[in-house]
Amino acid sequence: MFGLLLKFLSSCVSFQYPVYASYKALKSRDQDALVPWLVYWVVVSTITAVETWFGFLFVWLPLYQFARFGFMLWLVMPHSQGANYVYYTYIEPAMSSHEQEIETLVGTAQDKLKTGGLDLLNTSIEYVKYVIVTMIIGDKNLDVKVNDEGLQGVQSQQSEVSKLSLISEV
Repeated sequence: MFGLLLKFLSSCVSFQYPVYASYKALKSRDQDALVPWLVYWVVVSTITAVETWFGFLFVWLPLYQFARFGFMLWLVMPHSQGANYVYYTYIEPAMSSHEQEIETLVGTAQDKLKTGGLDLLNTSIEYVKYVIVTMIIGDKNLDVKVNDEGLQGVQSQQSEVSKLSLISEV
């Protein structure tokens, strides 16, 4: 029961108050009010990513929720400047020293996602064309040549699915 209360308080300290304070800073359009909250959100995002990857280990640490609550309180309090300390001591130097590699990685990932998305879209369009023609003509063995590359991929995927459905029937 106490752990649930601690998680609720931690959520209020980590997210609810900072969301409202960020809203107020955005509403005021004051750059000096925005910078500390942007720094805070970068730090919290980094911590959340680390917890996502390694959280299964942290739960085994005694009093982890207490330590997390205290740390998040330290980050958010304006007089402690915890988020500024973490950002300017650890995150900003690490990002600066690896900025070029990060830019390359992000650019490559974007290019691959665009290409993969277009390939998936083209394959889907060819599949829909194939299904429509098959429905109209009614001959599943019909050799339709809409787009050789896309349709062959769809037909091979369809044959693989057919094999799986035959196996599941047995």
